Amino acid sequence: MLGGRHCSICHSSVQYRSNRQYFSAISLFISCFHCQKAHLTCDDSRPCQRCVKRDLAATCADGVRKKAKYLQDAYDSQQQSDQGSQPPQGNMLGGMPDHLSADQDPMQRHNSMEGANGASLNNNNSSSNSNNNNNNSSSSQQQQQQQQQQQQQQPQLNGSSSAANGLPLGPPATNGNPTPTFAHPTGGRASKRKFPSNTPENVYANTKQPFNYTDGFHYLLRYVRERMDREEMMRICRAMAMFRPSFIALIMNLTPEDLIFMEKCFQRTILEFEKLISFSGTPTVVWRRTGEIALVGKEFSLLTQWGRDQLVGKKTYIYELMDNQSAVEYWEKFSTHAFENTEQTVMTTCILLSPTNRVVPCTFCFTIKRDIFDIPLAIVGNFLPILS
Repeated sequence: MLGGRHCSICHSSVQYRSNRQYFSAISLFISCFHCQKAHLTCDDSRPCQRCVKRDLAATCADGVRKKAKYLQDAYDSQQQSDQGSQPPQGNMLGGMPDHLSADQDPMQRHNSMEGANGASLNNNNSSSNSNNNNNNSSSSQQQQQQQQQQQQQQPQLNGSSSAANGLPLGPPATNGNPTPTFAHPTGGRASKRKFPSNTPENVYANTKQPFNYTDGFHYLLRYVRERMDREEMMRICRAMAMFRPSFIALIMNLTPEDLIFMEKCFQRTILEFEKLISFSGTPTVVWRRTGEIALVGKEFSLLTQWGRDQLVGKKTYIYELMDNQSAVEYWEKFSTHAFENTEQTVMTTCILLSPTNRVVPCTFCFTIKRDIFDIPLAIVGNFLPILS
């Protein structure tokens, strides 16, 4: 058993050495240029059999064999080390010039080096001076051109402003110097932020006091005494007695900050309704719980001939645009639904009055919008004319 095993091991080692010699001999073969380009097998004869068959025997030569990457890296590193070990030659920085020899006298060598350095410094100075002169001349030319352009533009600006103000045209007095022009600093940050009108920022910045609803109800009582009879006045007083206690009870628990917040909410709601009404074709009016008008659509102005400035520019109440019977019915329906969450939209009829007391019969629908404290905040009314 041992003898047979020893013979098999020897046989495998001999076969391994023969295969290694075979592959090493094969690896020494270099393909010719044509076979290497065509990726074909080549033999060791020159010209090879493939080139003879293809009539390329005259140009059959060994191809260039690529080096392995690790050999190329080693070759590059060796070249860099050889270049770093070589001393500087010629006119390298810090080296000796070619026209100075080692056999020269030290004093002569020193003088010649000073002369060479002086000549190089003079050349550098002359080139820098010429560059500076060129730059100065070009900058002065640019300044002169800019001054001429400003002088040409300034009379035109002065002439246009004088014509606009009704003054005679004439050249400006420059006293021999060009008039300086100042550009408007559009990119700078403003010192104080200015809010445009009809924006949420404007609402939150300008609303600093709560709205006084008491004056509105006092005006209602004066209006009733002056314009209505006793029966109509009693009906409105009974309607107010239905919702005023609840309203006062809710207001008593609110702080001044809450009241200011309510007014901000109202103004912000008006901004949203203003956008909505501009897209709608229905005559629409928005007023407070006291009846004071806060927003009017252009369709309502066309229907009743009341201008926007007449209704919003001064304190105007919605019941002033109705006849007495319609005003009394409105307050009765408002008192019924003011603190009732089951039904917030009321549909009825009314008679509107134009500035010339022309009667405009309409169907009337109003919706009560509440704030976060469940208090009536705004009333949105829609009117449609009744065509007879």
